[in-house]
Amino acid sequence: MNAVAPDRSRWFHHLLLTTLALTVSACAFGWLTGIKPPHLAPPTPEDVWYDGATERVGPAYLGRRGKLWVMHVKGAPAQLGYRHARLVTSLMAEGDRRMLDLFSTFVPSAAFRWALTGVVRLRYRNLDAGFPSTRRAEIFGQALGYADPFATNFLSTYNRLVYLHGLYDIALAFERSPLLGCTAFVASGSATRDGTTPGHTIVGRNFDLDLDPWFDEEKAVQIVEPEDGLAFVSVAWPGMTGVVTGMNAAGIWISVNGGRAAETRSGGVPVVFTTRAVLEGARSLDDALRIIEQDEAMVSHILLLADGKTGESMIVERAPDRPLGVVRYPSSTVLANHFRTSPLREDPKDARLRDITSTEARQARMEELITHHQGRIDPEVATAILRDRSGIGDAPLPLGNRNALDAFVATHSVVADLTARVLWVSEGPHTLGRYRAIDLGARLALGEAAGVSEATADLPADALLDDGTYERYRLGARMRGAAEEHAAKGRLDTAADLYHRVLALRDDDHVAWRGLALVEERLGHRANARAAWSRVLALDPEAPERRREAEEHAREH
Repeated sequence: MNAVAPDRSRWFHHLLLTTLALTVSACAFGWLTGIKPPHLAPPTPEDVWYDGATERVGPAYLGRRGKLWVMHVKGAPAQLGYRHARLVTSLMAEGDRRMLDLFSTFVPSAAFRWALTGVVRLRYRNLDAGFPSTRRAEIFGQALGYADPFATNFLSTYNRLVYLHGLYDIALAFERSPLLGCTAFVASGSATRDGTTPGHTIVGRNFDLDLDPWFDEEKAVQIVEPEDGLAFVSVAWPGMTGVVTGMNAAGIWISVNGGRAAETRSGGVPVVFTTRAVLEGARSLDDALRIIEQDEAMVSHILLLADGKTGESMIVERAPDRPLGVVRYPSSTVLANHFRTSPLREDPKDARLRDITSTEARQARMEELITHHQGRIDPEVATAILRDRSGIGDAPLPLGNRNALDAFVATHSVVADLTARVLWVSEGPHTLGRYRAIDLGARLALGEAAGVSEATADLPADALLDDGTYERYRLGARMRGAAEEHAAKGRLDTAADLYHRVLALRDDDHVAWRGLALVEERLGHRANARAAWSRVLALDPEAPERRREAEEHAREH
C-alpha cells in the first residue's frame, strides 16, 4: 500500500503538470494568434425600433423588397458597422451557425477541425494589418452591435468578423474552393437596344457560390452612404461590409470573379475591400485603376469594371507579386474565370482551372449570346442571358449542368443599367425568381424613407419556377445526395437503387449517371457501368477532365 501511494501521487502530479502546460500553451497560442480590435471610441449606442415592417436604427433601416432584404446605412465607419450589425444581428447569427455546421460537415473529425483552425489562426494571425483603417473601424462597430451567440475567449467577435471579411481570399487559397463559377458581361453602345453611343450601359452577373442555400435565401441589397466618399449599392449577404457586386452613385460598376494563378499570401488587402474602395472613390475607370493599384492582392482574381457614363468597360487581372493585367473595351465584355493577359494566362494553375471547370464553355456561350442579341440588349434580354441553360451552339444541356450560364448555383444574379443607376436583383431561388428593381438614385434622394416605390418595373420570374420542373430537379438532387452518402459508406446496392430512382424522375441527370457508373464498377457490373459512362458522355460532361474520365472508363469496359 505504501509503495503504491507514491506512484499514484507521482502520476497525479504529472497529470496536473501536463494539464497545466496544455492550458498555458492553449492560452499562449490564443493570445499570440488572436486579432485584437483597434483602440477606438465605441460608436454611440442606438436602440432598434420598428416602423411597421421596417426595422430602424438611427437613420438606418432594414426592410423587404419582395423576398430581398434591403438595408440603407449611413455614417462614420464605426457607426456604419454598428448600425449594420444591429439591423441584421439575427441574420448574421444564422449565417454563422450555417458556416459552423458546414465546417463540421466538411471536416467531421473534431480533432482535425481543431488542428485546421489552429493552422488558419497561425497563418492569418495578422490578417487585419492590411485592412484599411476605415474597414477595421467598421468591423469594430459591427462587433459591438452584433449580439454574437458564438463569441468565446478563444475567438472574439471582432476576430471572427475579420476572418469572415477575408473569407473570399482565404477560401480561394484552397484548390477546391467553391468560389469559382461566376460569369458576367457588359454591353453598351451598338450592342444595346438603345443603339446609340454612349447609350445605356447594361451589365449582367451571376455570382455562383455553391456553398449553402442561406446565401441565396437571405441575400441583402445594401445601400451605403459613407461619411467620406460616394454612396453605393452592394449585393451580398448580411454582415458583409465589403463588396463582391456593386455600383456607385457615379455609375461605376465593379464585381469579382475567382481565378487561379501564383501563390497565395497571408497578408494584403482582401479583394472585397479593394472593390469597396473603388465604389467609394471612383468616378471613372482611370480613378478605379489607381485605387486598385494601391492594394496588395492576397489571392488571384479578376475584376470587371464598367462606366455608365462612357459605356467603357475594363477587366483587371490580379495575383500576388504579379503585375496587373488590364484590358479595356469600348463596349461589350464577357468574363468567366480564366485569365487573358500574360503572364497569368501561362500560369499552370490557370491551365489546370480551364481543365477542371467549365470556365471556357461558359465564356464561349456568353460570347455567342452577346453576338446573337447584338443591338437588342436591354434589362429583359440581359435577364434571359443570365438564365440561359443551353450549351455552345444552342446544344441542349441537362438542368444544373455547369457548362450552362445558369446551373442553379447562383447566390445572386444581378442586372444593372449603369446609366440609369438601377439594379435588378433576383429574389431567388438562384436566377428563377422575379428580378426586383432597386433604384439607387431614388433611394438616395428619399434618404430615410424606406417605403420607396421604384418607378422602374420588376422583371418577371422564370416560368420554370412554377411549372414543377424546378421542384423535380430539387427532389432529384436530394435523392442523389442520399445515394452519394450510401455509396460513400459502402452500401452499394442501396446507392444503385437510389440512382435508378433519380433517373426515373429525370433521365438526363448527368451527375446521377456518373454516380451510377462508379457504383456499377464497384459492384463488378461492367456492362452496366459502360452503358452509364456512355450516357454521361452523351449528356456533356462539365469539364475537359470529366470528359476524359468518361471516355477512358467507357473504353476500359
